[in-house]
Amino acid sequence: MRYLEDFAPGQVYHFRSAPMSAASIKAFAKEWDPQRLHTDEDYAATIHGSLIASGFQTMLEVFKPVMTEMMVDVANIGGMGFDKLRWLRPVRPNEPLDVDMTVNSVTPSKSKPDRGILHYTLSAKNPKGEIVFSTDTPVMIQRKQNDTD
Repeated sequence: MRYLEDFAPGQVYHFRSAPMSAASIKAFAKEWDPQRLHTDEDYAATIHGSLIASGFQTMLEVFKPVMTEMMVDVANIGGMGFDKLRWLRPVRPNEPLDVDMTVNSVTPSKSKPDRGILHYTLSAKNPKGEIVFSTDTPVMIQRKQNDTD
C-alpha cells in the first residue's frame, strides 16, 4: 500500500489507455453524450475529419489505467475534484493515449494528521504526441501510522 509519504513532487508515472473503437465511441455517446459528432461518422468527418470521442469518455479512458494500475494500491480517502480540466484536441477511434501523472505537491494536513493532499496533473497524448487532455487533481491520501502516534 502506498501512503502520502511515498509520493514526492516531480515524480512522473506513465500509463497507456486502451484505444476506443468507433463502435464504443458511438455506444458511449448514445447513452451519455448523443451529439452528432460522436454518433454520426459522416457528419463528424465534415467537421473533424473523423468520428471523435466524447470528452467525458476520453476523461474516463485516461483515468482508467491510473485507477486500475496504481490507485488500487494507494491509501486513497477520496478525490477532491478537478482543476483546469481541458480537452485540447479530439480523440479519434483506435488511438491509444499515453498518459503521464506528474506529482505537483504533497501536503500533510495541519488539522488531521492522519491524512494529506496529493496534487497531481494528468496529461494524455495521442499517437502523434499531441496533448489531447489535461487536468490537475487533488486527492486526499492517508499518511503512514507511526508507533508514536
